[in-house]
Amino acid sequence: MSRILLLRAVPPEEEAASLPEGVDLLVTHEVASVPAGIEEALAFDPARARLAVTSRTTVRVLVAAGASQLFSRPFASVLAAGEGTARSLREAGAGEVVVPELPGAEGVVEALRPYGVFLRLLWPRGADADPRPFGDLGEGGAVVCAPVVYDKTPSKALDEALLSRLSSGGHAAVAVASLAALDVLLAALASRGLPVPPVRWGALGPATARAFASRGLPEPAVPGRARLDALLDLLRNEVNR
Repeated sequence: MSRILLLRAVPPEEEAASLPEGVDLLVTHEVASVPAGIEEALAFDPARARLAVTSRTTVRVLVAAGASQLFSRPFASVLAAGEGTARSLREAGAGEVVVPELPGAEGVVEALRPYGVFLRLLWPRGADADPRPFGDLGEGGAVVCAPVVYDKTPSKALDEALLSRLSSGGHAAVAVASLAALDVLLAALASRGLPVPPVRWGALGPATARAFASRGLPEPAVPGRARLDALLDLLRNEVNR
């Protein structure tokens, strides 16, 4: 079986311990909460407003910070960028969660666009999240509150054995969970004088996928659902044909 390298920030222990067979995990980032952003999110009035959550990390950070009450507040609706995020929201106390058909943040934005100037939105996010999709809603007259509730810092020590294996052809594909993770990998290879191998690339969402061309990389595979297991299944099917 061809091996896949998964790039992502440090995951929960239960996820790290249950990686699928043939998948290696390269932890690219550490996650730290941003107290000021969490306070801003908690201060937001949920009346006739909507809550958008585009990553499971957002849920984990807020729960760990003792701010899980945010998810059970009476928002007009709660939207998630994928089924995994929706499941985490429900576990944290949210009621009904809407998952748009279009994957990633763009699907959430398209679902919110019809509300136009009547939209009030809370979007707690990571510092590395692309603000442009939700910024488009603001330009259309919506009120968008987008506090940064967590930050990512590059891991101080990347797994040298995995970097060497990747550059020497030991992986057939690379699954990219975020643009920040991709940039850490590319910088690590360049600083060590290692080549970027001709692997099959995969990205978790369309926004990350669009950034590949500007980095000199081929167009990646993108799953129909914004879930890591869907991305890994897609890459596994492609490289093991």
